[in-house]
Amino acid sequence: MILRKLYQRFKDLKIQDKIFICFVLIIMISVLSVGISSYYKSAVILGDKTSQYNVEIVGQISTSVDYTLQRIDELSGILAFDQSIQRVLNTELDEMTERERIAAVNEIESIMITHYNSQIMRSIEIYGRNGLVIKVPSSFNDQENEVELQQYIKAASAYRGKTKWINNAKNEGLLRAVREINELQMATKPLGTVIISMKFETVSNLLRNVNFDRSGSVLLMDEKGGSVTPAEPLSEYFNDEAFRKSIASHSGSSIQTIVDREYLVSFKTSEYTGWKTIGIISVERLYKDSHAVRNWIIVVTLIIMLFAFLLARVFAQTITLPIKRMLRPMKKVQMGDLNVTFPVDGNDEIGILSTGVNHMVNQIHTLIEDAYKGKIMLQQSEFKALQAQINPHFLYNTLESINWMAKTNGVEQICRMVSALGDLMRISISTEKEYITIEEEMKYISDYLYIQKVRFGDRIETEIHMDDDLLSVVIPKLILQPIVENALLHGVQVKKGKGVIHIRGHRLDDCIMFTVEDNGIGMDTEQAAKLLADEQLEGPEAKGSGIGVRNVHQRIRYIYGMEYGVTINSKLGEGTNVQIRIAPGLSMEEK
Repeated sequence: MILRKLYQRFKDLKIQDKIFICFVLIIMISVLSVGISSYYKSAVILGDKTSQYNVEIVGQISTSVDYTLQRIDELSGILAFDQSIQRVLNTELDEMTERERIAAVNEIESIMITHYNSQIMRSIEIYGRNGLVIKVPSSFNDQENEVELQQYIKAASAYRGKTKWINNAKNEGLLRAVREINELQMATKPLGTVIISMKFETVSNLLRNVNFDRSGSVLLMDEKGGSVTPAEPLSEYFNDEAFRKSIASHSGSSIQTIVDREYLVSFKTSEYTGWKTIGIISVERLYKDSHAVRNWIIVVTLIIMLFAFLLARVFAQTITLPIKRMLRPMKKVQMGDLNVTFPVDGNDEIGILSTGVNHMVNQIHTLIEDAYKGKIMLQQSEFKALQAQINPHFLYNTLESINWMAKTNGVEQICRMVSALGDLMRISISTEKEYITIEEEMKYISDYLYIQKVRFGDRIETEIHMDDDLLSVVIPKLILQPIVENALLHGVQVKKGKGVIHIRGHRLDDCIMFTVEDNGIGMDTEQAAKLLADEQLEGPEAKGSGIGVRNVHQRIRYIYGMEYGVTINSKLGEGTNVQIRIAPGLSMEEK
């Protein structure tokens, strides 16, 4: 109801206001559509680019962390395979003198000191199965918890000579690389365990030095879900079940809600340690650049719309000004004053309309006078047409009298010819019946051919084949008979010898096709084209030329459409093939 009222009010507005409103709506829809779509498209692109960049940064960080840890891994391998360390650990302490024992310890310490880096390591420890314990630096004398020590040795043993990383950063601030030392000649014989304690700040500093967004954080999680960077505040959410599920795959990124704020979480799992490097950045910061683009689009859109509204008002007034100038003389015409002239400004639609209205007003007086005269002339024409119908009726009555006289005298051939001629006269002269069935059309053709066969005798042979399902189809009258007549008079009649005419009709998928084919003298392509041309023929061929064929062609195209009509295929001296194509069928309503 509201929309209907608004539409009614819109209809009652002046044209100028309608044009202005339409301009405004088109401008608003266009500008807002472009602005909104541009903003969302830019936001998506910037978000995707930032997300992709974060994933790449996280991948680089993971690679850097792996590289640092692999250096420690290589160091543990160097110590585990050192021949001097192998020899000392493979010797029982009871078999060594005190001096030999001290010398062995000093030898191993010197090897360990060579590889010790105080900036990233707290200590390097070797626990031999023969009871020998060596630590670097030598001043490092922390008493290891025996239970924890046995856990480290057991973990190293489970990895069978490979380095096992133990995350104890939260409790002790250390990352431990533990590795079992096995005898080189007998790999299954353990000689001891090397433990390298690495400060977690080494990894934390590595994470901070990477060019990651300042508003975000880069965290490291071990394979058990423990934080390798406990100083980071967001690492406390590692125990959140939803957070763990979001990073369960090998790598990727997703939007997560942490402390009522949305963050883009990008992560990658290390192939070396199984640890996950996690980059976290606020979604608000992620779309910061897109917000700037949004604000810029809003300002530009408002400026464009302001100028567009002003131009729309000017254009609306300019377009409707000629219409306003026509209103005053139009009101005079409405009051009956025809002595007015409408202003003509230019050759646009309004100018053409003004010219047409001026011409119309000038002709109104003449039309009023001619209307009465035309009515009288129409009545006179109808009277003459009525008189013209007397002659056909007189002719029909005369033919009936001749038919009666022929029957009385027993001349059946004359009766048949007179009856056929009467039927032909009725269908050709009658104006009341414009459409007939194909069966009726074929009857009139048969009557016509009968008369001609009586005239020409055996010189003419006809063959008619019409599909039974076509007999009841309604068509315009006299679209086949003129074609047959043309084939007889201009093809077969002038041919030497016997002439044959084939008449066929069948239904195609999209039309009904009639074919009239003769073996007459034929014609060349130019003559065939002239038969269907709109202009009249001139010269010797004009006599008896295919005026009827052209009429049939034009009638079919007028009734059925331009894709239907007559097609002529002919060769000089070989005969002519005429095809008549009409629509599949004409209903009684269309008739």
